Amino acid sequence: EGKNGAIVNLSSIGCMSFQDQGRVSVAYAASKAGVLSFSRAIAIAYARKGIRVNTVVPGVMDTPLVSNRLVTQLGVTDAQSFIAKRHASVPMGRMGDAWDVANAVLFLASDEARYITATQLVVDGGMTAARPAI
Repeated sequence: EGKNGAIVNLSSIGCMSFQDQGRVSVAYAASKAGVLSFSRAIAIAYARKGIRVNTVVPGVMDTPLVSNRLVTQLGVTDAQSFIAKRHASVPMGRMGDAWDVANAVLFLASDEARYITATQLVVDGGMTAARPAI
């Protein structure tokens, strides 16, 4: 009714570089790339109606997924070394956290981003820029 709105979707750098520490996940990469394409198409379809659609693209994040499930799933015997290696893989020297993603989403949903649509905001501490182009 207000003739405006903002939608922020979430993807992953997994759709920009297909390998993480030697592992490749075809389905994950394809699904996250689909989110980017879907968001851009919806953004253009609804731009004249005042609805902005953007995507936040997180990199490696320090979450319970890493410290619990991922360590178990990969059969890691030294969780601290595994986590330290993930921190070291980021040019900024640390993984991001939920606040890093939340603040990006908040910005794109805010009026300060009123002229931003059909784009993605990569929140990865420089990881994708530091990796070889694919």
